[in-house]
Amino acid sequence: MTSAIKLTPKLFLGWLVGLGLAVLAFSQAAASVGLAVESFRPLGGGFFSWRAGQMRLSIEMFESPDKANAKRAIAVGQSTLRLAPLTPRSLWLVGRGRELQADMPRARQAMRQAERVSRRDGAVELWLGADNLRRGLIAAGLRNFDIMLRGDREAAVSIMPRLSLIVLSPDGRRHLAPYIRGDNPWFLDLMHAAVKNLPRAAPLATLLIDRGKKAPDIPDVRPAYAALVERLVRERSYREALQLYPLLPGADPDSLHDISRASEGATGEGYPPFAWYFPDSNVQSGTAVAAAGGIGLDLFGSPGTVGVAASKLLDPQGATRFLWQIDDRMANVQAAANWRITCLMGKGSGVILESVNLLDEALPQQRAMSMGIPAGCGLLKIDMQIAGGIGRTPATIVVSGLKLSNAKSGR
Repeated sequence: MTSAIKLTPKLFLGWLVGLGLAVLAFSQAAASVGLAVESFRPLGGGFFSWRAGQMRLSIEMFESPDKANAKRAIAVGQSTLRLAPLTPRSLWLVGRGRELQADMPRARQAMRQAERVSRRDGAVELWLGADNLRRGLIAAGLRNFDIMLRGDREAAVSIMPRLSLIVLSPDGRRHLAPYIRGDNPWFLDLMHAAVKNLPRAAPLATLLIDRGKKAPDIPDVRPAYAALVERLVRERSYREALQLYPLLPGADPDSLHDISRASEGATGEGYPPFAWYFPDSNVQSGTAVAAAGGIGLDLFGSPGTVGVAASKLLDPQGATRFLWQIDDRMANVQAAANWRITCLMGKGSGVILESVNLLDEALPQQRAMSMGIPAGCGLLKIDMQIAGGIGRTPATIVVSGLKLSNAKSGR
């Protein structure tokens, strides 16, 4: 037997009210509930079979939800039922009228009766779902929304931004977990809405992590996962990012520890910045190139600019030094290229180390070089920062031999 779970009003009250109002006349109610949608779209084409009088009355119930309209709604709904008893929309009208009269027991009775007649009426399922969630019956509420969303895919566009807020609640995540499946037709809508609208990304990552298995791999979902990883890193939810990354489809778990993993001309399998990230820019950027023992990085910085041309996160697993060699370079006047290592987690958190200028002509090419890694660091961010200097063409550098080591010394 499903037990009621008390939800935090701060998380759910506002959006539940919006969902309840959004049952009919979406275009008229949009200003008050914050939904910019076409009129009645979430209810499906069947709604338009209502008689014009019923439709106008339904709209009036939202524009002026007073007792007079409530009585009219009940009267119209009951009169229709006498002519056609098996009409869930008329039962909805009765239930909505009872709700406006603050008679919730009889409103629920009408809505449940409408659901027994047909589970294909989106308005009824929406009302019951919002009512169940409002009372803390999360599992029952999600079943209502599942029925509604499976029956009307367009409804997800309007409902999902608010429904995704349930991810913020631990109880909500527990009941939502069974719907995190590749064969759930609204899973992709949930991912996109949650990544875009949730105030924090960590709860969404926790929802996927707690399942303890690979995240569903369906068409068009990987960009949502990539955006989730990017948000986690930007919001400094590093632990969740580290736990989630191996569970994502196409992720290369070894890239969490191996700085040299990528394929020629691409970042390889993975999600930046756990895979090498190159800005999509003509100012600073680069690419991965084939090199002995792994990959090399071919990087550039435009004249008169300073910025990061490549970046990667990784777990150093106790390594003490970062090694590389310079294969080729072309410098402008006052140009510079420096590795910058930032510790993001652990005892060394906040420590930043920077290499010498790799565009300095005094530094040898084709020779191993190294710099230290902050002690006690659990997550590193390694950037190549390039200042383009003064010139007509970009400053460039090609480095290879990238690896982490426990060596105690090195140039």
